[in-house]
Amino acid sequence: MERVGVAWGTGAADWDRRGGLPADVVRWCADEGLFGAALPAEFGGGGATAVRTGLMYEALGRVSASLASLVNVHGMAAQTLAKWGTEQQWASVMPGLAAGKRVAAICMTESGAGSDLSAIETELSEREGRLVLNGTKVFITFGQLADTFLVLAQREGRSVTCLVDRDNPGLTTTSMGDVLGLRAAALARVELRDCVVPAEDVVGRDGFGLSILVPHALEHGRHAVAWMALGMLGSAFSAVLDFVHERRSFGRDLVDHGQIQSMLTRMGTDLEAAKLLCVAASRAVDDRAPDASARILTAKYFVCRVLEEHAAQAVQILGSRGVLEDGVAARHYRDAKILNIIEGTTQIIERMLAPIFLRTRSQGGL
Repeated sequence: MERVGVAWGTGAADWDRRGGLPADVVRWCADEGLFGAALPAEFGGGGATAVRTGLMYEALGRVSASLASLVNVHGMAAQTLAKWGTEQQWASVMPGLAAGKRVAAICMTESGAGSDLSAIETELSEREGRLVLNGTKVFITFGQLADTFLVLAQREGRSVTCLVDRDNPGLTTTSMGDVLGLRAAALARVELRDCVVPAEDVVGRDGFGLSILVPHALEHGRHAVAWMALGMLGSAFSAVLDFVHERRSFGRDLVDHGQIQSMLTRMGTDLEAAKLLCVAASRAVDDRAPDASARILTAKYFVCRVLEEHAAQAVQILGSRGVLEDGVAARHYRDAKILNIIEGTTQIIERMLAPIFLRTRSQGGL
């Protein structure tokens, strides 16, 4: 995946300024097979292992968190459809998703339902013999670009998911405006007004949305976010290492200052620990280990947390160069905060992990 950096290593600042990815970048991702890399071969995907998929996200994260997020959210929707879709949905939708000819977005978040998705108000109801979707989704990653939307809704009090096409006359998207991070991720408000949804576009049974489909999508997303955060951490560390070797302060090379060496040690150690956690999580997925979900949560929690800490340190060390809007350090600093919110906030994951550790100890582990 070195070719990601070769092709687009200097483009991220421009993408953030323009608030989206150029069409040629999206086409490149499709041509390189990134959209379908992790999908099973029977759907036209590359069938990549979790480890290889993780390495892909690490390489993308080094270049741009927004670029990595494009592939991630597409994968969250496509993987969910591959697991729980019908043969008709597979035949009509999956070829385009696997080839990257169609970009997918996943619509969960609402203004009153972020971490607590049971509070969603978007409703799928029956009217005159037709299914109609109404509601508003917010902060939908690449919602301004997507062709296919996997929408979480509720139907008579039970969660349900359905597919909505960009061409549906009841669907409109608008920009969320200026945001702190993921500035090139084309975040959108998705308005659903009397969207007619054919019965065959409902994914899974009523009640499956929150209990099965959403956890499946989020697990894919957390795995990807952990690896992309690892790539960002590596990129930030590289920028710092380059800077301290070329900068002099108080008559000495910056790298010779003890406090700088302490900061470098902490950054480097956390980077190595982050790599080990990501690899362990991916291997658990590939081995279908019973603790795979817990390992993904642990990796996502740790890597995103240390990324936020060390991205701030990178800005501090680089000083005036670190606060430049177009700089690598500033971009990672902004994006790191977002990664600690998406696919499960730091606090939500702490609530999920603590019982796992307690149970493991009660069973003689740890």
